[in-house]
Amino acid sequence: MPDKAEFSLRTDSVQAKALTASADHDITALTAWHVRRPEYLKGALARIGRSSSPAISAIAEACLPRLPCRVRASMTEDETAAQIMDLVEAISQRYVSPNSPDARNALLFRLSPGWKERWLALPDMIRPMIVTDAVGPGGFAILWLSTPVITSAKGRTAPQALADQAEILMAEALGASRLAALSLVGSPWATRKDLQDSATPAQPVWKILPGAGPVELRAVIKLLSPQAGPDFGADCDKTTEFYNTPRAIRTTNRHLFDEVRKHFRNHPSPDLKDILAYALAVNKQFPRSVARLTVDEMCKRIHNYFQKKLASRATRPTRRRDPSETPRQAQARAGRETGKIRFEATSRRLVRLVAEWPRDRELTQTALAIAAGVSERTIRTHWNQIILTGSSLPLSGSTKHLTRTEILFNGKTLCDLVSYRKMELEDLAYYESYKRDLRRFPTVLNFPDTPASGWDNPEIALAYRDAEIALEKARKRFWKTASRKRRSGLKAARQQLLRQAGMRNDISLKNRALSAVPARLAGLQPCLEKEYPPQRIPALLRIIGINMTNKIEADYRGGPVCSDSFWV
Repeated sequence: MPDKAEFSLRTDSVQAKALTASADHDITALTAWHVRRPEYLKGALARIGRSSSPAISAIAEACLPRLPCRVRASMTEDETAAQIMDLVEAISQRYVSPNSPDARNALLFRLSPGWKERWLALPDMIRPMIVTDAVGPGGFAILWLSTPVITSAKGRTAPQALADQAEILMAEALGASRLAALSLVGSPWATRKDLQDSATPAQPVWKILPGAGPVELRAVIKLLSPQAGPDFGADCDKTTEFYNTPRAIRTTNRHLFDEVRKHFRNHPSPDLKDILAYALAVNKQFPRSVARLTVDEMCKRIHNYFQKKLASRATRPTRRRDPSETPRQAQARAGRETGKIRFEATSRRLVRLVAEWPRDRELTQTALAIAAGVSERTIRTHWNQIILTGSSLPLSGSTKHLTRTEILFNGKTLCDLVSYRKMELEDLAYYESYKRDLRRFPTVLNFPDTPASGWDNPEIALAYRDAEIALEKARKRFWKTASRKRRSGLKAARQQLLRQAGMRNDISLKNRALSAVPARLAGLQPCLEKEYPPQRIPALLRIIGINMTNKIEADYRGGPVCSDSFWV
C-alpha cells in the first residue's frame, strides 16, 4: 500500500497545492493561439472539471494552456493510429503528444525499472511529472518547459541544442530512455469513463506524480551537469535551497542588463564603479554567473548610455513651469517658446537648402517652398528675417575641412542669402562655360575672371582652380601642337635643301648638316633627362645621332634619284 499512498492525488498534498496555485491564470493572458481561439481551452477545462477529481483538474489547468489548440492523440500507443484533433476531443484520449512540429512544450521519457529512487534523488525544482499505468508496469516522465523551444525554420539553434543537452542529462539521471519530440505519452487527465471497456467510470487511467511543474532548461543543465551541478547526496537539500528561488533560473545576460539599467534609471549621474558593484552583486545570485569580462563590458555600455542621455539633457533648454506662474501663463509661455523653436528650425532648414541649392535648378520662392516642404507664405515670412546662423571658409586653406554645414551671415536676411547664392550659381555656370570654350577654341588663352561672389564658398574656389588647371592644360596642348608644326616645317625645308644639293653634287651643304648634329643632340639632351634615367641618356644620344646622320645621307642621295626618275 505504500506505493498507492505515494501515488495518491489528495487535494491537500503539497504538490497538488503547488500545481493549483501555479494554474491560477487569466485566460486572456495566454499564448497567442489560445488568445485567438480561447473556446478550445475553455471547453477542455470545463469538461475535465465536470468529470474529474479536483487533483486531475489542477493538473489540467497547469498543463493544458501549454498545449496548442489541436494536438495528436490516440486511444492506443500505436503511432499509426494517432490523429490530430482539438483539445476538447483530445482530453478523452488515453495518449496525447504535448509537442507540435513547430514547438517543444515538454521533454518526454520512457521509464525503466528502478526509476523511483532516481526520481526522489533529483532536486525538487526539476523533478518531471511521472505518468504510470494503473494496471501495467509501463510509464512515462514528462518534463514541462516554462518556455517552449521553437523547432520551426524560424527557430534558433541555440535553444534547440540546449533542450537536447537537458534531455540527455535528465535521461541519465532518471535511467530512462528518451522519446522523440512528437511521441505519444500517457494523458494525465484521462479518465476511465471515457473508455468503452471500462467497468468503473470516473477513475483515472494513470497514476500521477505531479513533479515540479514547468522548469527552465538552464536550471536542468546547471543541476545535472557533471562539471557544474551539485552532488545528489546527503547535501542535496542544502544545494537545492538556492535553486528553488524564482530568480535562480534567470541566468541570461539580458536579465542582468535589464536589472542594472532599471536600478539606475532614475539616478541623476551614476558612476561606473557603482554600476559595476551592483551588477556583480546581482550576478552572484544566479545559479550560473555571467562571465566577469561580459559584466564589465555591459556596465561600460550602460554607463556610456547614461552619460549620453545626461549630455543631451544638458544641451536642451529646460521648460519647467515657474511656481509663480498660473497654468494659463505657463501655457502661453510654452506656446511662445515652441513657436520660436519651430521658427528657428525652419530658418535653419531654409538656410541649408539655399546654401546647397543645385546648379541645374532655378532658385525661386516657389522652388524653395517645395524643397523645404512648407508653404510660400512661410517663405515670405522668413524672407526678410535676420539670419542668426552661418559659416565661413577655414583660414588654413586646407580642402579637407571645406564644408558648409553651418552658414554665418550676421545681419543678413534670407533674401540676401538667396541673392548671394544666385551669384554663386552664376559664377559656377561661368567656369563651366569657360572650360567648354577652352576645349572648343584652344586659341583663347585668357585667364578666368575672379568670382563675383567672393571666396567664402569652397565650391567656388574649387571651380576657379579647375578653370586654371584647364587653362594650363590648354596652353600645354597649344604649345605642343605649335612646336610639332614648327619641327615638321624645319624638317621638310632641310630635306628639300639636301635633295637640291645632291642634284648639284654640292658636298659642302651635306658637311654643314653633319657638323650641326652634335649641336642638335645637345639641345635634345635636357628633354631626354626629364623622361629617362641618367644611365640611359648616352645610349639614346648615340642612337639618335646615328639616325640623324643616316637621314642626312639618305636625303642627299635622294636628290639625283628624284632627278633621274623625273626624266625617265
